[in-house]
Amino acid sequence: MGNSTGSMFYAFGAFLLIYLVGVFIYQIYLWVKKWRENREEKED
Repeated sequence: MGNSTGSMFYAFGAFLLIYLVGVFIYQIYLWVKKWRENREEKED
């Protein structure tokens, strides 16, 4: 019984880690997009 609980915990931890990494990458993508738009406006 304890073993199945442990594997569920690891599965949840892995899911949470993948989710957080995805959110982090998405935030970087939005920041880069905003930065590039601002840079293009300054060059005009």
